[in-house]
Amino acid sequence: MMTKTIKISEKTHKLLSELASKNETFNDVISFLIDYYYENEEFSDEEAEFYNKEIEKFENGNLEGVSKVSLSDLEKRISKLENELKK
Repeated sequence: MMTKTIKISEKTHKLLSELASKNETFNDVISFLIDYYYENEEFSDEEAEFYNKEIEKFENGNLEGVSKVSLSDLEKRISKLENELKK
């Protein structure tokens, strides 16, 4: 395997060391973090574009498709999502 040298701060080095098990290299940790990032990206480019257009419509007063949600219903939905994320 071809290798490259990268410069990182002492703080980053320390954090990587804390993330790695005794049998893992920094390469293993960095690869895991990159994979995790791509697998857990909040929105694809297409989704982000869709949401940005929806926000723009809302900001311009177009409330088509918008419905009222009570604060207690919103809190219930948030709680449900948080519980699902903990699984």
